[in-house]
Amino acid sequence: MPEHLFSKKQFVSLFYLNCLKLRGLIQILNTTRYVFIIVFLFLNSTFTLVFADNSLLVSNTEINLKAETNATIILNKELGTNFYLINDTFSSQINTNDTIQEFRRLAIEYAQKNDAGNASIYIENYIQSTLNTNFINNDAFNRIRQSDEFIVLSKKYKINFSFLNLFYLFSSIIGIFIVFILNIKRNANNISILLISSFVLMHSIFIFHIFLLLSKLQFRYPHTLFMSIIFSFLYGPLIYFYFKKIAQQYTFRWIDILHLIPTLIIFIIVLPVYMLPEEDKLRVMLHVGNIIQRQDYVNYTFSAKLISLIVYGYLLLRIYFKSIKNNTKISLINFKWQKSIIWLGLAYIVSYSVYGLIISNVLPRFEILYHLQIITMALMVLYIGLMAYLRPNLFKSDFFEKHLYKYKKSGLTSNFSLELRENLMFLLEDEKLYRQNDINLEILSQRLGTTRHNTSQIINEHFNINFFELINKYRIAEALEILKNDKHNNLNIIDVAYEVGFNNKVTFNKSFKKILSQTPTQYIGSLRV
Repeated sequence: MPEHLFSKKQFVSLFYLNCLKLRGLIQILNTTRYVFIIVFLFLNSTFTLVFADNSLLVSNTEINLKAETNATIILNKELGTNFYLINDTFSSQINTNDTIQEFRRLAIEYAQKNDAGNASIYIENYIQSTLNTNFINNDAFNRIRQSDEFIVLSKKYKINFSFLNLFYLFSSIIGIFIVFILNIKRNANNISILLISSFVLMHSIFIFHIFLLLSKLQFRYPHTLFMSIIFSFLYGPLIYFYFKKIAQQYTFRWIDILHLIPTLIIFIIVLPVYMLPEEDKLRVMLHVGNIIQRQDYVNYTFSAKLISLIVYGYLLLRIYFKSIKNNTKISLINFKWQKSIIWLGLAYIVSYSVYGLIISNVLPRFEILYHLQIITMALMVLYIGLMAYLRPNLFKSDFFEKHLYKYKKSGLTSNFSLELRENLMFLLEDEKLYRQNDINLEILSQRLGTTRHNTSQIINEHFNINFFELINKYRIAEALEILKNDKHNNLNIIDVAYEVGFNNKVTFNKSFKKILSQTPTQYIGSLRV
């Protein structure tokens, strides 16, 4: 049986209703326009800083360069070779200001000669010596910007606001906005709200961290190093306990704090990295020196996080199947939401596995595979945001408790509930029972061959509305069709109201405005326009 509420003939009406919802969403975006303005100013300031640094690099007055370096180089012009003597510690660093100046001079000189290969070598030497990634923007390199060597170097150091990177940025912003909305609602003190909002928040921070990494803005904000790594072992517990809460009404115990031990361990491990000064963090990002082995952190974290996700994924599936098996009276809304959480969790585990194998250098880096996990996380955040907008009741305090216990004593099984639902759809869509102006719950129950209690239950569980709201939705949908087909405006509003089952114009206008947010007269006026 199809899931939609209206028949094919009422498709246009349904489309119009969705347009109204879209208009509401646009209004929400309008109220949050200041957030986007702040983002714009952030990006604009970044561009301004880049151009400012670039102008300083081009200027001939550049005399105060960073003197520290972790390498000395012997320049042999006759042989055209470079010999690197790498120091093991920074305590033995030598002031090589002249050498750094030589890197800069040779980089520009080779660029003027269109020798992109050698120019790129000295550009990278200069960047790693001075930790100044903006040198890549120097206008002196315009001649070699299209060369393969320089393009590779640009991808490594140059700020990149690609469409995909901006998608990650705005996904993270929307995720943070969703967290804010979920927690300012009335009665939003339920523990399940806290769990799902924390889950979304951590994903949003991770996506924002990825944005900084891929856009190369991380070089401008070195303190973001390993910013999201401490959340690695929280994704599993958060979604696990959220699912357990909505499926089993689980009550937390003190022993559950043990699930935080992996997070505490990784925090202790990375704490020395967080305490590093900004310059040392930048060296780590640029892979200069041996302060820490960044790849080791990545590999160990990936392995441990993947094990964590698999374990909690298994626990999720076990709770899900146990819930379906033991609770035959589970509502359709609850069932669909649980199913969505399961699919999202499984998709994330698979995509993260691929992502981890790539960053661990086990699989070759294909862009679509690399971005698969990040896109999955972004879509997960956007999906939860969409559900929070379309079905805000899902995130209300005690919503699942009410659906679980409201019909606890009901003898209505899941199969019989689906059968009654199909019969109800037939009565409404084919027989158009809603046209009867004296229709009530008792008459509908008699036509379904069941009790008033069962009829009320299937309406609440399958449509998430009450009897009168269901009937009026069908009536208004048909009224929309009639008004649209009245090309010559020959019909009176009261005649349309009577035809679809309303007893008076006042009730019709009230129901019409409740569903469409405008009166019948306003709607007719919009059709003429």
